[in-house]
Amino acid sequence: MHIRPITSADDAFASWYDVYRHGHAADYPHGPRFEKSELEVVHETHEYRDVKLWLAEEDQQALGAAVLHLPLRDNLSLGESEIWVRPEARRRGIGTALLEELETVAQQYGRTSLLSQIEGPASTSSTSGTRFAARHGFTHRITEIARVQRAPFHLARIAAAEEEARPRADGYEIVTWRGRTPDEYVREYARLEGRLSTDAPLGELDYEGEAWDEDRIRISERRHERMGRSYWTAVAVAPDGGLAGLTRISLQQHSDENGFQDSTLVDPPHRGHRLGLLLKAANLRAVLHDRPGIRAIWTWNAESNQHMISVNETLGYQVEGWGAGYQRKL
Repeated sequence: MHIRPITSADDAFASWYDVYRHGHAADYPHGPRFEKSELEVVHETHEYRDVKLWLAEEDQQALGAAVLHLPLRDNLSLGESEIWVRPEARRRGIGTALLEELETVAQQYGRTSLLSQIEGPASTSSTSGTRFAARHGFTHRITEIARVQRAPFHLARIAAAEEEARPRADGYEIVTWRGRTPDEYVREYARLEGRLSTDAPLGELDYEGEAWDEDRIRISERRHERMGRSYWTAVAVAPDGGLAGLTRISLQQHSDENGFQDSTLVDPPHRGHRLGLLLKAANLRAVLHDRPGIRAIWTWNAESNQHMISVNETLGYQVEGWGAGYQRKL
C-alpha cells in the first residue's frame, strides 16, 4: 500500500472522492453528501484554513482517503480530521496507516488535539467510523441529531405557528435575502457568526470561539458561489437596529434534492421572543418562492438544544440520523 499527499485541484481528487462516496454510503446510505465539485472547494487551502489530503492506493486502486483541516486564525491547537476506507478494503490497516500519517503532520504544525465528525443513520448508534475512533483513543464528546423535512411542506401549520408567535416579537423586523449579505448588515452578521461557534451547545468538545469579521464573511460567500450553492438568509433586526438573530439555508444551484439549514442563532439578550421560529419560517418561504421544487431540507441540533428541537419539530422536521464529534489529544 502506498499513501501519497494530494490536493483537491489534482486529477487524483476524483479517486479521493470516489473513496469518500463509497465509504459514506456504506455507513449512512440515505444521508446527504456534498458533490465532488463542492468538496473541491471545501478541501482547498485558503486564508482561514490550511488543508491536507492523502490518498491510499494498492495496485493502482484507491482504497483510502483522509483530510486534515488546520484552522489558521483560531483554534490553533486543533486539527479537524476525516478518514474514509472503501467497504471491501476495511479491517486491513488502511485507516490506521492514514491516521498515523495525519497525526504526524498535525504534530508538525503544532496541533495537540484532533477532532473528527462522524455521521450515521437513526437506526443505529454504531458505525465503522465510531468503532474506528474508539479503537484509536478518540472519545465521544457530542451528538447532533439530523432531522429532515420533505415536500410537501407543512405551510399551513407553519403559518399558524407564526401567527401565534408574532405578538411576542413586537418591535423586531424579519428581513430575508438571497446570496451576498447586504453591506448594512455584514458587520453585525459577522458578530453573530462568531457567537454561533460557541453559543451553540458544544457538549464536551474542546473548541474555541471562531474569529469572524467582514472579510471572512465575504470569503465564505465567494466560496459558496464557487461550490455552486445558492443560499438564503433571514435576520431579525432589533428595535435598536442591531441584529438579534439569523438563519441560513443553502442548496445546490443545479439540484433540488437536498437543502441544508444551518447557522441558526438568536443572540441571548433577544431570546424569548420566538425569533428562531419566525426566522426559519420566513426563510423557508423565501427558498420555496425561488425554488418551489426543493424536495428536502436537512438540519442538525445538539441533543441538549431542546428549544431549537421544538422549533424544528413545529416546522415539520423529523429525525433521520446523527452526527457525532469525537476528539483526542495528540
